[in-house]
Amino acid sequence: MDLADRVLRDSRRRGLGLLLGRLFDLPVVGPLLARAARAPMRATFVTTRITRLHARLLRISGGRLRRSWLFAAGQPVLVLTTVGRRSGQQRTTAVACFVHEGELVIAGMNLGVARPPAWALNLQATPEATIEVGGETIPVRARQAHGDEAEALWRRWADLQPSATALRDLAGREIPLFVLAERLA
Repeated sequence: MDLADRVLRDSRRRGLGLLLGRLFDLPVVGPLLARAARAPMRATFVTTRITRLHARLLRISGGRLRRSWLFAAGQPVLVLTTVGRRSGQQRTTAVACFVHEGELVIAGMNLGVARPPAWALNLQATPEATIEVGGETIPVRARQAHGDEAEALWRRWADLQPSATALRDLAGREIPLFVLAERLA
């Protein structure tokens, strides 16, 4: 089975994502709601524990849990294990993913926090990683998208997750997008 096929059926617009997008786009109230949604992400100690727990739950489910309603508004999620750029140790987290033109993609949103997520920085330093999706562990190589490709991927992500644009604006940074390709172990 192709890498992207593992999440293709779940990579579509969801009502919760549309609702959040509409709420975040409201004048005055929208930015306040977006800030409130990202507030827990500002406490690094807490978010690290929560995302590791989330990854553990995905692993324990053996592939039965495929989407996150809390962190990804119903979009598919996978377990990503990278090598820490400073520690050299394996770091595992849950990451929302989507499919665009047959490729599996992840976005370093960090819920609109100004700093990119540690996993994105780790992938920039060492693009080899593993993912767990559908109960399978798969070695991958990440490639950061740039230019026109990044714009096309962003349009797809914003279509699937309308709240993404408001959160990117809050973050005040470009959101790194990574295309994952299966690699030989």
